[in-house]
Amino acid sequence: MKKNNLVIESGDGKEVFDILLKVEASDKEYIIYTKHEQTECGDVIAYAGGYEFSDGKQRIVPIEDDDVLEFLDIILLQIQNKMNGGSVDE
Repeated sequence: MKKNNLVIESGDGKEVFDILLKVEASDKEYIIYTKHEQTECGDVIAYAGGYEFSDGKQRIVPIEDDDVLEFLDIILLQIQNKMNGGSVDE
């Protein structure tokens, strides 16, 4: 399976992230991505943003809607639970 990478350019250069999931909600598209960094507890740090195309480039934009952030968090928790052997409805 081919890995989907996301390259984010900033004034500091380029960073490469792995795309975990693309989600469409409320007629907008969102992306969840990671560099596989971990917290002190061992949890993988994931980032989320909206994305749009402008001038032929994909741009990541902040998510300002708390309901969307909660929705994406629930999806990630369900996936994590399923991967750890639990059922999705827990």
